[in-house]
Amino acid sequence: MSTEANVAASEIALHPAADDPEALLAVNGLKKHFAIRQGLLIRREVGAVKAVDGVSFSLRAGETMGLVGESGCGKSTTGRVVTKLLDPTAGAIIFEGKDISGYSRAEMLPLRSEIQVIFQDPYSSLNPRHTIGTIVGAPFRIQKTVKEKGIKAEVQTLMERVGLNPEHYNRYPHEFSGGQRQRIGIARAIALRPKLIVCDEPVSALDVSIQAQVVNLLEDLQNEFNIAYIFVAHDLSVVRHISDRVAVMYLGQMMEFTDRDTLYSKPLHPYTHALMSAVPVPDPAKETRRDRILLVGDLPSPSNPPPGCVFHTRCPKFRERLSDSERERCQTESPALELKAPGHFAQCHFPEVRADIANAQDAGIGAGAVESVVSPGGVSTDLPR
Repeated sequence: MSTEANVAASEIALHPAADDPEALLAVNGLKKHFAIRQGLLIRREVGAVKAVDGVSFSLRAGETMGLVGESGCGKSTTGRVVTKLLDPTAGAIIFEGKDISGYSRAEMLPLRSEIQVIFQDPYSSLNPRHTIGTIVGAPFRIQKTVKEKGIKAEVQTLMERVGLNPEHYNRYPHEFSGGQRQRIGIARAIALRPKLIVCDEPVSALDVSIQAQVVNLLEDLQNEFNIAYIFVAHDLSVVRHISDRVAVMYLGQMMEFTDRDTLYSKPLHPYTHALMSAVPVPDPAKETRRDRILLVGDLPSPSNPPPGCVFHTRCPKFRERLSDSERERCQTESPALELKAPGHFAQCHFPEVRADIANAQDAGIGAGAVESVVSPGGVSTDLPR
């Protein structure tokens, strides 16, 4: 084990978003870059895909953090690096006070019972040659866990707990529906009672009715076993339902991070505004009155991100409302993820709360109201909503 891996959380300079004394997990300045190599005989590194580029957050026991953003923004890669399925390029992953970012595969083995993952695809994540009993019972065999009534009885108990028939112990994955297969994946993940589960889009491949059942099952298991979730998803409605706090990612970086109610009623970042405006409102009167915020252009390449603020090439506010000097700042100066209000982090030079966001209307936020936002120097600045 490397010396760096033994560094305690108290000895690392933590980003404010990761600095929580009660945190089960603290991720500090996490980076994952994939090398781009060229050449036939000599493979030289000519660049890197910055899949995750300086992400920081904290998560308490029994808490759910939603991770949202467009496809290719680095959500799933963040989850895989946190679980050490991928090794980080830089940064710290502090789990229960210990930095595990430098742990080897052998050193991670005892922690696999504490940190688990539920994969996105319920079809490819299960070995088609193994029975359900073998798949769900694998964690007990790998960790050499002895159960009083035996592994088979424990597996059947788990199957019943997640809504599967224990009599199907000897069936194969192809004999189950997509929702049932995802329940098998959940049973495998909770087998050893982990403290943290990364849910990598666990409901995106399922229909709406099955999505609700799986989400409710995850909530019940969290309440029963006090599990912390990192919930990766595209569906903002699902994230709002299950999450305590939400992080918004764009091009490998975290644009905004705060509690669920604040993010959905008073988002500060222009990218979050655009995401919120895309969520359908189940009220025809409100739906017809609000304006859809459209992002122009494609997502830039993570191997060649724009200088300055990575979002400025698609930012509606940059394009329509900023002065020339303000635009120059966005193009040349990269904003930091800073505390803009109590418990509310945003990575933007000119954050604001918009009253035309549907959830802002529901919260009674009017266009003439003023929001007090804490600047980096600690001075309150009045920003129009």
